[in-house]
Amino acid sequence: MLLHQPKRWLPDKYTNFDELLAAAVEAAGSEPAAPKDLGLWKWGRYNPVEIQHPILGKIPFIRRWAGPGAQPQSGSSYTVKAVSRSHGPSERMTVDLAELDDSSLNLVTGEAGNFLSSFYMDQWKAWYEGSTFTLPFSEAAVQRSRAHQILLEKPR
Repeated sequence: MLLHQPKRWLPDKYTNFDELLAAAVEAAGSEPAAPKDLGLWKWGRYNPVEIQHPILGKIPFIRRWAGPGAQPQSGSSYTVKAVSRSHGPSERMTVDLAELDDSSLNLVTGEAGNFLSSFYMDQWKAWYEGSTFTLPFSEAAVQRSRAHQILLEKPR
């Protein structure tokens, strides 16, 4: 719309799109809830993401250990980084089909759902800051990167 600026989409009281956009900014700045000091306008505080354990997050004493709580963040439900206070991606995965060992994966709160595990929240900082982890695929890459192994065997 702004690239082609079709005249038929312009409200009658405006002669061009620059006037319309200036009026929109003025209207937003005049809202009663809008800070008068533009330096105080922080999108992340207005639109935080809140990650919390679905059960333990309801218990006041345990809540502070059960998740990071509300954190300022970029994005919204209308942007490429589709995150709002109550929703967001459960993981970030990039698959390199030419070289599967160059793929990456990041889980929001980490590998464990148990908040007493050392793997609970171990990936939060990376997810929040936008980095990720290599996801080994081939047997050789898995062998090189693993720190430990749990082997599940069928009972005899």
